[in-house]
Amino acid sequence: MRSLLSKSFLQFSISTALILICSMPLFFIIMEHFYAEDLDELIIYRSEQFKKTHLITLSLEDIDSWNQFNEDLYIVEYSSEVTIDSPVQESYYNSAEGHEIDYRLFYSPIKVENADFLLVSRIPMIETKDLLRTLAYQFSSFIFILLLVLSFVQRFFTHRLWQPFYKSLEHIENFSLQQGKLPKFDSTNIKEFNRLNENLKHLMENNMASYKQQKQFIENASHELQTPLAILQSQLDLLLQDPQLTEKQNKVLQSLYSISSRMNRLNKNLLLLAKIENNQFNAMETIAVDEVSYELIEQLQDLIAHEEIKLEVKIDKYFTLYANKTLLEILLTNLIVNAIRYNNKGGLLRIEISNNNIIITNTGVNEPLDSEWIFTRFKRSSVEIKGNGLGLAIVKQICELHNWTIEYQYINDFQFTSNHTHVD
Repeated sequence: MRSLLSKSFLQFSISTALILICSMPLFFIIMEHFYAEDLDELIIYRSEQFKKTHLITLSLEDIDSWNQFNEDLYIVEYSSEVTIDSPVQESYYNSAEGHEIDYRLFYSPIKVENADFLLVSRIPMIETKDLLRTLAYQFSSFIFILLLVLSFVQRFFTHRLWQPFYKSLEHIENFSLQQGKLPKFDSTNIKEFNRLNENLKHLMENNMASYKQQKQFIENASHELQTPLAILQSQLDLLLQDPQLTEKQNKVLQSLYSISSRMNRLNKNLLLLAKIENNQFNAMETIAVDEVSYELIEQLQDLIAHEEIKLEVKIDKYFTLYANKTLLEILLTNLIVNAIRYNNKGGLLRIEISNNNIIITNTGVNEPLDSEWIFTRFKRSSVEIKGNGLGLAIVKQICELHNWTIEYQYINDFQFTSNHTHVD
C-alpha cells in the first residue's frame, strides 16, 4: 500500500511524462521553425557578403570557376520562376549523404558586366529523422532529469508541507478514550490543515464527553443496583427455604434466583470494568504466576470434571509478573472459564505459561470466531452459552492497563482455538 505522497508523486510524474511526450510534435514544429530561421539568416548573410566583397571584381569568365569551387554559393541565369529575395526550401541530391535532402535557399538578383544573374545561397538542413532522434534524446534526458529533480524536491518540500498532516495522524493513532486525554494539535499556516485539526478536536471532545457520560451512567447504575439486587436475592433465599412451597412455585423461584444471580454477576462485571477504566487498581507487585495459576485451576476442578475435559498444564515455575494480583487472577479465571464453556464435551484444555506468554487452548467449534468482535462487550458466539458477554472484554481491558497484548487464533488442522496473551 502506497503513501499519499508517493502515490501523488507517481501520478504527477506519469502525467508530466505523458504531457511532455504528447507535446513532442509541437516542440518539433517549433524547433524546426527556429532552426530554419537560423539557417535563413546565415544564407542571407552569405549572399550579402558576396555582393560586398566578390561581386565587384567578378567577370563573366569567372562564373564557371566560381561555381566549380562554391557549390553552396553559386551563380545561375536569371529566372522569374523562382522566389526572389525570400528564403525557400527545396530538395537536392547530396553526395555526402548519397540521397536528396532538404536545403534552405535564397535567390538574390545580381548583375555581372550588366548581365542579369541570380546568386543562389543555400545550406543543407538536418534530416527530419535525425532531428527527431535529437529531439527524442533531448526529451528523454530532460524528462529523466526533471523526474530526478522532482523526486528530491518532493522528498524535501512536500514532506515539510505535509508534516502537520502526519502529526495530526499520529495524534489520532495514539488517542484513546480510556485515557481521557485530548491531544494538542499544532497550529499551522495552512488553512485546510487548521480546519482539519479543529474538526478533529471538536469530534474528539464530543466523543470523550459521550464516553464519560456513558461510563458515569454505568458506574452509577451499578452502584444503585447493588442494594436492591442484594435484597432481592436474600428474599429469594428465604422463600426457597419455605417448606410449604409447591413444586411449581419452587421452579418459578429457582428461575428467578438464577436470573437474579446473573444480574448480580453482570452488575459486578460492569463495576469492575468501570474501576479498571478509572485506574483504581494501582497496587502492583511481583507475582509468581505458577502459584496463582495452580490455585485457580484447583478451584475450577469441579467444573472441568463436570464437562469431562482433559486438562494439560505446562507452567514455568520461575515465571513472574509485575502486575496487580487481583486483576491477574480475574484475567486467568476469565480465560480458563471461557475455554471451558466454549469447549466440546470431553474435549481438551491446554494451559501454557512461559516465555512472557500465557496461552489458553481448547478444542472448540469447527469454524473460527470473528476476531473483530470477540473482545467486544456483550458479544457472545451463541445464546445457548450462559454468560453476559463481558468476560473477554474485561480481559482485554486488563491487558491494556498492563500494556500487554492479547490475540485470538483458530487452528483448523487441530480444531483448536486459543487466546494468546503476551506479557512483557
